Amino acid sequence: MNAKNIARPRRGLLALAIAAACQSTFSMTVMAQEASQQGEDPRHGAGHEHDALEEVIVTATPIARDAVELTQSATVLQGDALAREAANNLGDTLSRLPGLYDASFGQNVGRPAIRGQQGVRVGVLNDGMTSFDASAVSQDHAVPTEPFLADTIEVLRGPTTLLYGSGAIGGVVNMVTNTIPVDVPEDGFDGRVLLQGDTAADQRFGAARLDAGGGEFAFHVNGFVRRTDDYEIPGAADLYPEDDHDDHDEDHDDEDHDEEDHDEHEEEMTGILENSFLDNEGGAIGGAWIGDSWRVGLSWTAYDSDYGIPGAHSHEHGHDEDEDHDEDHDEDHDDEDHDEHEEEENVTIGLESRRVDGVIAGINPFPGFSSLELKIADTDYTHTEFEGDEIGTVFDSDTLDARLELTHNPWGAFEGTFGAQWSDNDFQAVGEEAFVPPSSTETTGLFWVESATFGDWTFDLGLRWEDTHIDSFLIEHEHEHEEDEDHDEEEEHHDEAPEPASRDFDPFSASIGAIWHVNESSHLAFTLARAERAPASAELFSNGPHIATQTFEVGDPDLEVESNTHYEVSYRIHQGPVTGSLTLYHDDFDGYIFEEDTGEEEDGFPERHWAQQDAEFTGGEIELRWDLGRGDAGHWQLFGFYDQVRATLADGNPVPRIPPKRIGLGADWDRGPLAANVTWIHASRHDRIAEYETVTPGYDLLNAEFSWYLPVGGDWDMELFVQGRNLLDEDVRNSTSFLKDQAPQIGQNFVLGVRSAF
Repeated sequence: MNAKNIARPRRGLLALAIAAACQSTFSMTVMAQEASQQGEDPRHGAGHEHDALEEVIVTATPIARDAVELTQSATVLQGDALAREAANNLGDTLSRLPGLYDASFGQNVGRPAIRGQQGVRVGVLNDGMTSFDASAVSQDHAVPTEPFLADTIEVLRGPTTLLYGSGAIGGVVNMVTNTIPVDVPEDGFDGRVLLQGDTAADQRFGAARLDAGGGEFAFHVNGFVRRTDDYEIPGAADLYPEDDHDDHDEDHDDEDHDEEDHDEHEEEMTGILENSFLDNEGGAIGGAWIGDSWRVGLSWTAYDSDYGIPGAHSHEHGHDEDEDHDEDHDEDHDDEDHDEHEEEENVTIGLESRRVDGVIAGINPFPGFSSLELKIADTDYTHTEFEGDEIGTVFDSDTLDARLELTHNPWGAFEGTFGAQWSDNDFQAVGEEAFVPPSSTETTGLFWVESATFGDWTFDLGLRWEDTHIDSFLIEHEHEHEEDEDHDEEEEHHDEAPEPASRDFDPFSASIGAIWHVNESSHLAFTLARAERAPASAELFSNGPHIATQTFEVGDPDLEVESNTHYEVSYRIHQGPVTGSLTLYHDDFDGYIFEEDTGEEEDGFPERHWAQQDAEFTGGEIELRWDLGRGDAGHWQLFGFYDQVRATLADGNPVPRIPPKRIGLGADWDRGPLAANVTWIHASRHDRIAEYETVTPGYDLLNAEFSWYLPVGGDWDMELFVQGRNLLDEDVRNSTSFLKDQAPQIGQNFVLGVRSAF
């Protein structure tokens, strides 16, 4: 067996799931594209195909199955589609795909939301290993990944707890980056470069990656640098400027400024989103020895980001602090204003992530097994919140994660994989306003997945057991209304150590799925899953003000395991000029954990409690693509989608922060070296809201791209492109975001750049 055979022993079972269902979204129609593209168009040369289906695929998995043979809904974003959608963050990159949304914190920070599920319910992976950052704890924490550097972004909707633990009860997003090479480049090296800028944020962005090697060794290096200013918005930053929750912004305008500065500030608030800048950079280096039967590799990845939090200002709290502040600033403020607020400064973030990954993979490692893969990841993550020039709160997360998968030889009609996963996460927040106590979370999981085919039916079965142990502390916060207590007693209370607390959980998950091959071009897929999730440390033990989100968060140490019974049915057409799918799903949660707005304030911030009650999510997605074929006017394809989710708590109230109904239409065109794309998405007004939420207006998002492919020579090609984003200059607000009333998405924006591959 040569090096190419061992090059891709597996990407993990997620790749199988994704590949087998890749008829979804962009990649679901590639087969029709390929039939008309092979050998006819120089634009579709090496490195410039639409979404080459053969690259997603079954050859990267231990189970040889066709690319449409999985029960669970999936999306693969790669090639031209990934290049077109790649944005500053992972959530924004995926937000224009059916069932996927952006839980944004302005334009620069966004974590993916899947079918209304977000935060700790959506697993974010790098090459099949969990990205242990703090983005699941709070939306202001960025996911430390750069979409441009990924080969593929894979999304699996619905519970994937069998493979990736209870943090994936809503779905999984996997970045396939190849930082540890899986094969040796055929010509000794290949790579790509991107340079681009934009008009709405004055973005300066450059990124490059290189893969090289020879014989049995392969190497990878990549890097990027991005700089942006505060970005332009269509109108005012505040959606409801007269509401009480905007008092901080109004008082900020009353600070001690001269008349000229004050006028400039007012003008900026209607055209520029203050404190929305982004400066980030990062890179990775990796290498692998690739033998006939084994592959051993190691990589190191660094990611640094400095960015502002729009609408967030420093805010000291507590009775004694206010008294001291009054003495220092009586000259600048009247007494009434100062009793409620102090001088406010912008909140900015400094993020650092350092990660080491290792892998050992082999084919036929010992009798009875066809492949083995052991992965280890060590992640050191720091997130610092600055209040002006002062350090406010520092979040540290140190994690060691290990994963072992063994694929057995066929047992009759059955093929499958055994696996084990172990992780140890030490998390702490240090600072006067640390709302989450230090915690240590150790998780051990065992899983087993099988697949079998009988005639026109294929069945998938799986089980996972998990043990989660959390050691933390109960924070007792001194509230302002306690100011009448004896001062000496308060000081004695603050000197006491927090009360230790420990919780143990044993989530168990199981699933069964089936595919009925109706004919050669279509099939029906069914999924039934029972998934359980252990509460996260922040949901259990948080208690305090969080400056970046401008909230006071209170956890519940008595939360129990969250359970979800998931039903899904999908009809898919995967051959012919018209391809697509219709998917319906229902999630029945027992003990759904959510952050509830109380309508109260604590220390000047809105108070939110982590609560638990039953809930139901019901929704569906429709995707269609019509390949009109190639003619004198070029190659045309039309596509469209519709998605909707309705989520209701047991008490009859809507679940907070649910996405709106959306419909999208678009067209792809290419002719020779030229290509173009246009996409229109209409999001409905979101007025089915939880108590104390605000209505989110609808919007029409129009994006377009035009590109010109220039072969330079040999295997080197270049592409010049211009993208128009939000061409209608709409005020786009994401109802999934805590910050949507203070931070709209970027306004009309033109992106100009050059891509090059060699």
